[in-house]
Amino acid sequence: SPVWDTAIVTMCLRESGVPDDDPRIKQAAEWLMTKEIRFRGDWQYKNPVKVEPSGWVFEFENKWNPDVDDTAMVLLALRKVPTDNRQKRDECFQRGLNWMMAFQCKDGGWGE
Repeated sequence: SPVWDTAIVTMCLRESGVPDDDPRIKQAAEWLMTKEIRFRGDWQYKNPVKVEPSGWVFEFENKWNPDVDDTAMVLLALRKVPTDNRQKRDECFQRGLNWMMAFQCKDGGWGE
């Protein structure tokens, strides 16, 4: 998926020494933030934890079912890049983190 791929490539570029002021890095971070899911989908019925909508999806046109693995990859990528709007990035990151944490299973693992 483009979300998964963009998150992984962004982390790889930063870890490989691509400078944080490279416009491709900033553009990737901005793009990832635009892909955050901000409305409640079916997940709200399966999860008893009340949490603000967030998360990222794997599929191209899926706007209803964010998942924890794509969300985790995006969160890792967002922490590796600078942004022109740090507050926006930090708020996006925190929403995603809270959303992901709400999906911990009773046995301690994560899944949906």
